[in-house]
Amino acid sequence: MYHTVVITCGTSFNNSSNFFCFNNFDKFKEKSLNLFDTEISEETENVINKWLHLCIRKHKQNKLEPNQVSAEYSTMYSLKKLGKLHKKPTVVLIVTNSIGGYMAERLLSYLFRQDFNANIMVTYVTFDVSNASILNRQIGEYMSKLTHALRQGEPNTTCFVPLGGYKFMTSYGYIVGSILKYPTVYVNEHAQQLIQIPWVPIDVEKFIEGNATLLRKCLNDFIEFEKLHHQEKEIVSSHPYVFEIEEGLVGLTPFGQFLLEQSDRSHIFNTQYYLSDQVRNLIKNQQDQSIFVAQQMQELVKKIKLHEHPDLELMHEKDFDKLDRSKMKYHLYKGASNGRHVFRLAYRYDSSNQRLYANYLWLNHDRYEREAAKGIGIYDDEADFRDVTEEIVGKYL
Repeated sequence: MYHTVVITCGTSFNNSSNFFCFNNFDKFKEKSLNLFDTEISEETENVINKWLHLCIRKHKQNKLEPNQVSAEYSTMYSLKKLGKLHKKPTVVLIVTNSIGGYMAERLLSYLFRQDFNANIMVTYVTFDVSNASILNRQIGEYMSKLTHALRQGEPNTTCFVPLGGYKFMTSYGYIVGSILKYPTVYVNEHAQQLIQIPWVPIDVEKFIEGNATLLRKCLNDFIEFEKLHHQEKEIVSSHPYVFEIEEGLVGLTPFGQFLLEQSDRSHIFNTQYYLSDQVRNLIKNQQDQSIFVAQQMQELVKKIKLHEHPDLELMHEKDFDKLDRSKMKYHLYKGASNGRHVFRLAYRYDSSNQRLYANYLWLNHDRYEREAAKGIGIYDDEADFRDVTEEIVGKYL
């Protein structure tokens, strides 16, 4: 029985033979959307909202044929029919940061909540397939995000289904699953058969422990191969799946980045996380962003402990000229964006006790700019800090 389902999503919902295809609606027959475009204008957002409204109406008025919705829907339907799906599953949707990914998230979130009583979480991934070096880093980030998603559940009760998106997402996904001991699942919706591909034992702990310094050195910047020590050259040359050499410079492959991410987890586990009432309530009200929030808090701790990032990122309050420095109790962390939301946090780190105090959280950039400029979340303590370390490190909220 699967309590957690992690799915990489594509845009099969938009196949012309499927029920909710954008151009199958009379209202949009003459309109076109570039599903690969990463910029969503206000006009495009309005069009997507109108399309989703029509999809919801159509869903309420018609009985769905599960094989004519999307590959993701067919899989969920098959799992339920086979008696493998929990009555209230957690479903993690991994979608690309694009118009198509956003449409898939909106539609599937609605359908899965309505038809499978699912609790939905969403993780966005970005890929620039036109730039090899950028793509290399982005695949490493994808592997890290997939790790967070899989750890929403236990290996025996988690179904990992790499369906949509780019083909390499399946290959690297299987590597992540094997290292973490999660099987990959394929459902043939036509034959109603579930095929579980077991994880292959991959022992990487000794390699990580012995080469963490070299891995971190190559992550921060490309290193000249000839400037490495003899032993380091031997390691780089004999591990092409971890290190890449281009024009005499050494960097990490996506797999190498992933290995380093695993080695840095000790920093995460040795930290206690205290969240204020404001932070906990915002997470509760936006549960689909809870993976993103937990991941960003862990990233903040890692940056603090490894001392690898500039002050302006960890102390973004320096960017607000009118703040009264004498009143400040908290720093501002300028975290990442997942395509839909930003992560901005007013925090204090107690290094002697290894505690992170999260005082005030923003997921909306404009609101952050307005409120932080007034000292909101920075000058005063929010109420009722609670230790949620188990949720952050274990269940990721």
